[in-house]
Amino acid sequence: MNPPARSPLFSTKLVFGLTVIVLGLILMADSLRWYDAWHLLTWWPLALAAFGLARLVQDGPLSLRGHVWLVFSVAGFISQFGPWGLLERWWPVFLVWGGVIVTLRAIFPQPKRTRKTKADPPSPTPADSCDPEPDTTQVKP
Repeated sequence: MNPPARSPLFSTKLVFGLTVIVLGLILMADSLRWYDAWHLLTWWPLALAAFGLARLVQDGPLSLRGHVWLVFSVAGFISQFGPWGLLERWWPVFLVWGGVIVTLRAIFPQPKRTRKTKADPPSPTPADSCDPEPDTTQVKP
């Protein structure tokens, strides 16, 4: 008997849940006037980077979705903390990054991911069925 497969500990669902919790705590601290939390919210690209890293861990280092999240994270960091005009000058780097990932995926094909499908529920046994038995005496309308 095989033990049930465990989902990976570091997943996008975990990152999303933790992001929502942290965002809620930051906004609660701001609403209670404990801390001016808007300074922390300038670090929003960290959440995108966490999603990207979770995808890379889950799907492999050539995960296209993981790299897309990381590209948006880097672009967010550049737009938040970089000097004005830096993103407009360096956007071709993102095209090169995407081209390198697509090329590496073509050279080193990734195994096909099987989608998790829910198994069809078993059909009810005659003892569980609500259908009348053929030999019962039932008045037909």
